[in-house]
Amino acid sequence: LDVFEDAVRQGAVAGAFHPLQAFSSVETGVESLPGITFGIEGDSDMRAYLNELALSIGGNPIFLKSEDKALYHLTGVLMGNLLTGYVAVAAQIWEHLGVSRADGLRALVPMMRQVSVNLETSGVPGAMAGPFVRGDIGTVRKHLDALRSAAPEMLPTYCHMALTALPFALEKGNLSQEHAAEISELLMAAKNA
Repeated sequence: LDVFEDAVRQGAVAGAFHPLQAFSSVETGVESLPGITFGIEGDSDMRAYLNELALSIGGNPIFLKSEDKALYHLTGVLMGNLLTGYVAVAAQIWEHLGVSRADGLRALVPMMRQVSVNLETSGVPGAMAGPFVRGDIGTVRKHLDALRSAAPEMLPTYCHMALTALPFALEKGNLSQEHAAEISELLMAAKNA
């Protein structure tokens, strides 16, 4: 709220009301408001007002401290900007299959929807699935080989994301410590090669 310091000195009441949502247009943005989280900051009167505003449009209000806003916003960037970029890269890989990026995206979006459903219904780590959860070292090796060959620019991203997700795969309880360590070694070696 420091950008409003001059206005506050002149008697204004400052507050922040930040929607945690990816808006690609005004039209779709308005439609996506119900159910989203709003980060709220301000004095007690402003917080009460913004809380009611969020509730009146079907939102989920949370109160932020000024020092927490960067992390809060970062989570939105991870889920909005960077997830979109990640999906764009995944769709681009489909061109190595002889399929257009648009068709790759069309193939991946239903999976993204189901991942969202799985996260809503099963949470973390329950929604975790795939070769890491299964300890499928052979499939991980095949992924690394395929990326080295077809999309080496994606290899570091794959390794970083897999290493970051590995503790959640372990938390689910299906992956043994031994297989997790072997997968971690494979990923670290590929990332540092």
